Amino acid sequence: MELADYATDSVIRYDLDGTIRYCNPASETQFGWKAAKLLGRHFHDLMPDRAEASSLWKNLLRIGRWDGLLQRRLQSEVEIGAYVRLTVRHDSRGRPLDVVEYAALSMNSPVPSLPVPPLIAERGGAACWQFNIKRARPLLDADAAATGYDANEQEWHPDRLDTLLAAVQIVDVNDEAIRLFGLPADRDKIVDRRVASLWPEQSRAALGDLLTAIAAKTDTEPETREIPVVDRLQHVVLTGWRAADPRCPDIVFVRVNAILNAPNAVIELEASQNRYRNLISFLPVPVWQIDARAAGRIFDRLKASGITDLAAYSEEHPELVDLTCDIVQVFDVNDEAMQLFGGRQRSDFIGPARYLFDGTPGAARRVMLAHFSGVRNHVEELKVKTFDGRLIDVLLLMTFPVPGERRDTTIVMMMDNSARLEAEAKLRIVEGDFSHAARLSTLGEMTTSIAHEIKQPLSAILMNAQTSLRYLRKADPNLEKADQLTSRIVESAQRANDIIGRIQDMAGKRDPIYTLLDFNDVVHQCLVFLRHESEEKLVVIKARLQPDLPPIHGDRIQLQQVIVNLIVNSIQAMNTAPQTQREIYLETSVDEDDHVACSIRDTGTGIPADHMDQIFDGFFTTKEDGLGIGLAICQSIVRAHGGEITAANHPEGGAVFRFWIPTGSTAEL
Repeated sequence: MELADYATDSVIRYDLDGTIRYCNPASETQFGWKAAKLLGRHFHDLMPDRAEASSLWKNLLRIGRWDGLLQRRLQSEVEIGAYVRLTVRHDSRGRPLDVVEYAALSMNSPVPSLPVPPLIAERGGAACWQFNIKRARPLLDADAAATGYDANEQEWHPDRLDTLLAAVQIVDVNDEAIRLFGLPADRDKIVDRRVASLWPEQSRAALGDLLTAIAAKTDTEPETREIPVVDRLQHVVLTGWRAADPRCPDIVFVRVNAILNAPNAVIELEASQNRYRNLISFLPVPVWQIDARAAGRIFDRLKASGITDLAAYSEEHPELVDLTCDIVQVFDVNDEAMQLFGGRQRSDFIGPARYLFDGTPGAARRVMLAHFSGVRNHVEELKVKTFDGRLIDVLLLMTFPVPGERRDTTIVMMMDNSARLEAEAKLRIVEGDFSHAARLSTLGEMTTSIAHEIKQPLSAILMNAQTSLRYLRKADPNLEKADQLTSRIVESAQRANDIIGRIQDMAGKRDPIYTLLDFNDVVHQCLVFLRHESEEKLVVIKARLQPDLPPIHGDRIQLQQVIVNLIVNSIQAMNTAPQTQREIYLETSVDEDDHVACSIRDTGTGIPADHMDQIFDGFFTTKEDGLGIGLAICQSIVRAHGGEITAANHPEGGAVFRFWIPTGSTAEL
């Protein structure tokens, strides 16, 4: 659970009896319990209604998961609202292990209502912020060592600073703060947010120090902190003081005075922010703006501790994915995003980014690994659960900030893929129909050969059966001879069955079945199937198959269709060639890119130059009774297997077709 120490939300682990065995620093911050007081207490100690707590716990153990709003009791006996998610964890054998709780204070928790002071209402002059530090009290009221601030070194421990600023709530800001800090123009997107998500990185430690000093004071006298440079601001002075109203001891005001480092910086900054906001608002695709800095800080610490393989680390610490989903926060969306997810108001979208990945297991982990690796963009297809209960297919595009850019905004875009995937599914059905039609067309052209192939074993069966009957009808039956003849009948019947099976496979309509294949074995079966066809047309097929080819991942029938179609085309191309020159050269090999390659060359008239660019086009044919889909289907099958097919004329005459399939290809039609 050490990763939970980095979380900005409360994380508590219970045993199956409901006793608290672990709590992170944010639990102390949010619920006002010291760890020493919290450990060993029961789940119902945190709830005002003991009976309700007992009933909830029993249902949780039965169902395995619960989430929703709860009233929580603080150590001070005050009751507040909290959004709680409880999950029963299981061991490798599926037995219940313990219960993990994530909790965050509800934005609807009571906060003292204050009149907005003139300082916050004014437009010009200093940038002003109003904070509520109630949730941060446990840290602010502790001594310097406990808060993580070292007065001698003038620096904060990053974990404790993150926890502190994640607990400080923004009550209001003035227009100058919105402009200078690049905040959302809509105040509803600022109020109630945690200051950690909006305050500039360079001055976080100074703000933490300022708030700590103010919390320690008993009067309303101001405290100041100076910072040389913050983004475009120079000579920055933070001035903070407590509210004068004794009814509001947790309200703090912070004023920021600074000098812009360029004469036109205000105009440039405001124009830049307006352009950015307009761009996001009017983009014709759904857009989410996400603050992933908290996750980035965890990743930085993991890297600093020597972790380079986050995939392996997250296998050992699966709670890291849950933690990341909870601390990465959505802070704005555009209208297209609301429409895609069926949301009624923006507040439905603001909060942990977990809901974006709930529809696709593993998606959150893949995004986390992409962020950790430092890539600029991440793209994948996934399913998302909308707020109105739909499950839709989308294309996810994420753009992560890179060093040198502001790191407070990660852009997420989604494009509804449902129509495209539906069209692709229909296209696959049509392609399957054409592929089936092409196989039937090829079989139709081989009717004579197929009939001859079947007649041979049937004739042998008839002859051996008649002879066997004669031996059995003699006065002294020759059982030994009859046994031999019966064995031959079985062999011939099996041969006929194999021939019919191959024809059924070629003629049947079926979905592709991808398995590991020996490509040479696929070629051998095709040559057996075409043996009589080539002999009848006086064509000699010379095969040179490279031994020990690496296996490929593909559909046997589809690959046989490609080879049979190419060989039948070559046989037909040599109808007018002299009988002594009707030869087909078939080779298999491993090419320079480690692909399994196959080439089929004939000694016919070759491909006319004006046909070369059209030869793989659908419905292009030079045969009077041809469908013109054979080569187009061959190309479709090869590409579906991740390969490519080409056609050319050989220097010594005739046409040569060559295709390759990557070893271990997992492409599917």
